[in-house]
Amino acid sequence: MHHRAPERWKRPALARCERCGLAGSARPVVAARKKRINWLFLLLGEFLGFLTLEQLRYFCRHAGVHRTGAKDRLLYLTYLGICRQLDPHGPFGSTNNN
Repeated sequence: MHHRAPERWKRPALARCERCGLAGSARPVVAARKKRINWLFLLLGEFLGFLTLEQLRYFCRHAGVHRTGAKDRLLYLTYLGICRQLDPHGPFGSTNNN
């Protein structure tokens, strides 16, 4: 993967809106304050691709991950960072994030 997010992470599938019935129109609501973002919900729903570059940088900064680069690289590092927090001894690569 060369530290790049796959296409399905970058462009998550949108759900059908239960109110209007329109397919592909329901998006997750992301907290306005970055401190209040529910990262686990976004990970489990594979919705991290909806985050802005600024929000991804915020996570990387607080997780101790190098935070420069393209959005697909930061998205990849965010997925790995959250997975490492959930299972530090899991199969998510080395602890060196550079």
